[in-house]
Amino acid sequence: MGRWEPGSRARLQAAALDLFLERGYEATTTADIAERAGVTDRTFYRHFKDKSEVLFGDEERITALLVDAAERADGDVVNAHRAALRALAQDFQPRRTEIVKRATVVQSTPDLAERELLKLQAWSRALAPALRTRTTGAYVSDVHAEIAIAVFRTAFRWWVNDARAPGLDHLIDRAYQGVGL
Repeated sequence: MGRWEPGSRARLQAAALDLFLERGYEATTTADIAERAGVTDRTFYRHFKDKSEVLFGDEERITALLVDAAERADGDVVNAHRAALRALAQDFQPRRTEIVKRATVVQSTPDLAERELLKLQAWSRALAPALRTRTTGAYVSDVHAEIAIAVFRTAFRWWVNDARAPGLDHLIDRAYQGVGL
């Protein structure tokens, strides 16, 4: 394929995931990824600053999705963070195969697992201000943001590690019901 062909970002992401699963994250180079995707190294670096960004390069969009859904939700603070997690579930569900591959790579690579935790912490920090107008202050909105992230982490872990698990949205709703929220 020519280097200016459309879809090179998606091809790079798919190639990287496949190579990370085949060879391991550490043993895969950006040149390997570019070659597998049928593009040049230069094209790789136009889309990603390094190979970890193939796995984490969508975080701004996802964070904005989370915050926007919380801000637009009707009702109390719990409804707001439930709406935020439902928006994530709706975004993730059609991409389950890709997301399961990504989770497998992240879980098997300590540096990536650490970065994943930092990403979730960033989601919590971004979500808290969106919840603040529905609570009695910053402390309570921080607690609610952490509750939302804990629910998401648990539901997500079950969803990616059990092929028979129901949809992510169902697991999120089940978690909220289980803790009485």
